[in-house]
Amino acid sequence: MPLLRTALFLFLIVSNGLLVAQEEWESLPPTKLGAELDEQVESHLDLTFGKGGDRDLLLHLYRPRNAEGSLPAIVCIHGGGWGKGDRRHHANIAKAMAARGYVTVTIDYRLSGEAIFPAHIHDCKTAVRWLRANAEKWGVDPDWIGATGASAGGHLAALLGSSGGVAELEGDGGHAEFSSVIQASVPVGGQSDFLSERNRQISADREIWQAFLGGSQDEVPETYRLASPRAHLDAGDPPIFFMAGEFDDPSTCGRELRRDALKLGIPTGLNVVAGAPHPLLNKQKFFDIVVDQLDEFFTLHLKNEGVPEIKASGDVPKINGKWSQIGGGYGGSEGPQWIIENGEPTLIYAAHHDHLVFRWSPQKGLRVWRDDSPEATSFRPDGKGGYYVVEQTTRQVTRWNEKGERTEVLADRFEGKRLNRPNDLRVHSDGSLWFTDPDFLFRLRPDEFKELEGQYIFRLDPESLEIRAVVKDANKPNGIAINQDGDSLFFTDSTSKNIYRAAIYEDGSVGRREIFATSQFGGLDGLTFDSEGRLWNAAKTDVKVYQPNGSLLGSYTFPSKPTAIAFHPDGWVCVTTRDAAYVGQF
Repeated sequence: MPLLRTALFLFLIVSNGLLVAQEEWESLPPTKLGAELDEQVESHLDLTFGKGGDRDLLLHLYRPRNAEGSLPAIVCIHGGGWGKGDRRHHANIAKAMAARGYVTVTIDYRLSGEAIFPAHIHDCKTAVRWLRANAEKWGVDPDWIGATGASAGGHLAALLGSSGGVAELEGDGGHAEFSSVIQASVPVGGQSDFLSERNRQISADREIWQAFLGGSQDEVPETYRLASPRAHLDAGDPPIFFMAGEFDDPSTCGRELRRDALKLGIPTGLNVVAGAPHPLLNKQKFFDIVVDQLDEFFTLHLKNEGVPEIKASGDVPKINGKWSQIGGGYGGSEGPQWIIENGEPTLIYAAHHDHLVFRWSPQKGLRVWRDDSPEATSFRPDGKGGYYVVEQTTRQVTRWNEKGERTEVLADRFEGKRLNRPNDLRVHSDGSLWFTDPDFLFRLRPDEFKELEGQYIFRLDPESLEIRAVVKDANKPNGIAINQDGDSLFFTDSTSKNIYRAAIYEDGSVGRREIFATSQFGGLDGLTFDSEGRLWNAAKTDVKVYQPNGSLLGSYTFPSKPTAIAFHPDGWVCVTTRDAAYVGQF
């Protein structure tokens, strides 16, 4: 292989911890749909869905064979730098998703050279309106339509999601009496912020961008704004999930748009496909990963109408109606705490690794309380209008005021050495603070140093600031709770399957721990008592509910690993998981 060719095409792929050369990428089997899939899907080819300028726009439509009733639909948008390709080039995705139970269409749109932006998005919106206009004929549920696309098609899918109601982007391709608003989108390897500095520099000399948008960002900034999915994002927009190859440009991960979406309460997420470059759909291995992710996301947000599948088993207390997901796509979520704000139940919780703290109430919905949080994960009322807070970034226990401003550092050291990573905190009826201090995250943060030899449970007097290690023999203490009488401490250890109980004595010391209950798996997290004295535990695969004697009542299974639980006297409950927050009411 000539040296120049090697320099241009040789890249390294990290997959399962191994370095894999370009030759291995080339050796991966190409994407190919089997004959059995064709048998599962009925095809309707070359249907006219609207006008793009003076020409007809065509699509292919696929539907599960012999499916009855109305199904959610997905608009599939091909890539090609906005200047190449047609409806055939996203047919594999459309067929694969039709076999999963959707009506899918893969569409033409006007390309650069034929027209400049916004013609491309005009045609995509025409396709959505056509689906609604022909919903009865093709068995489409007009209330549940999503979009996905790759590369340039990923950008257009993202823009479809965020630009509902933007008149300049509607176009006049047909079916104007129907809405072009979609209910979910999954861009794959697509751009989402055309106003970024990275894209300003690229647009200055990249011809495909100038052909698409009619010039560089400096020359036509308003066009770049119109084309930018991030610029249109608001709280009414549908869920959006990004997929990108590990070796694609980082801009395809939609980092800034996803953070904006988190702050607005829009469910979002990201799957970076390990070992994959930009054209990941060309290889069967990565194509299958994408299809599975599309199906998971669209099942929740189209088939299930955004209602998560949460299953109760045994004799657990049942909620009225269904659980609601109030936020998602987080890099971690913990610390739910109910308070009363202006006479109504209000929830505080954290997306701590995203540095966000939220408030939510049934009347006001979700709103950001802090967007610069030091990875705070517990918010316990201090009785003075403020909160006792643990901060994972600073490795401190602090006090915040009612505005979310830190006013005091209560503890950051024990016997002269920095705390590990304060994690969960409870307030005893005598006013003392009890918190766990595991050594999470040191392996992921090599610039930080562990100073304490052990991982303890501490008792802290918030007035005198006296701190004592009351449990020293835990491996990795995590969740913590104190019973209503204040005479028993309960805690989990992430390395154990057990929930432990220890007596609390009048002098603040604790007795020998004993096993309260044993779960099937380790990795146990938060603990909380309900008003009936039942202990709820965020276990590895579900939320388990225990009687006061330690017997298991049953469990709730959530879409991802639970982390913490909180109750309000009015019957509200919140469960946080690794990536979302859910509420229900008994």
